[in-house]
Order: sequence, then C-alpha cells, then structure tokens
Amino acid sequence: MSGRKLKERVVSIPEVKKIMEQVKEKIELIDKEEGISHFQEITYNYVNKFAKMSEKDGAKLQKFLMDKYDIEEIYAINIVNIYPRSVPELRMILEKSITARSLSEEELQDLFYQIEELISV
Repeated sequence: MSGRKLKERVVSIPEVKKIMEQVKEKIELIDKEEGISHFQEITYNYVNKFAKMSEKDGAKLQKFLMDKYDIEEIYAINIVNIYPRSVPELRMILEKSITARSLSEEELQDLFYQIEELISV
C-alpha cells in the first residue's frame, strides 16, 4: 500500500496515536488478513508505549501553552510529548524558546503547577 502526502504538520505523540488507531481500523476493514505494514506496526507500538497522555489532554495542554503563554507550537508539542515531571525538566524543554526563556523561576513553577492541574483534571 502506498501513501500520498496530503499535508504536512507537526503533531504530538498522543495525536499520532489517535491517527494510527484510525489508520489501523480502516486498513483492517479493507483487508483484515493483510493488516498494517511493518513500518506502521512499529509506529503504532511506539506511540502506544510513549504517549504520556490522551490525545484530548494533549490538545488541551498544547492549546493552553500556546494561548496563555505564547509558547511556540514546537515547544508546546515537546511539553506534551515529554510531560515534564519537574520544573528543571520544563526549563530544559523551554530553554531555546524565544518567548518562554524569559520566564522567571516563579513563572516556570506556576506554569508547571498549571500543567499538572490541567492534566490531572
């Protein structure tokens, strides 16, 4: 089965997981014996292992980071993918972000707590 590139954009691991689940369902409807390709299976297994949150939570967190803190999309996606468990981890993810590197230690701490609250709800 060959694929065509319809569009290209950066997505988070939870979003890839949702996409891969949809692809797997469609392919199994078409040809249950053939199933997904080896590459698709590797990708499917990877995203199931490394997705730290649901696609819904990931999208909510990404939107929150981009809207409230003006964090660039790539760094917001990295936060969703890594789901930092401490302020130093969060700082490392954001250290090259033009808008977020100016955040003070208190602002980073506040951001970290807001991320925890947003995802644990």
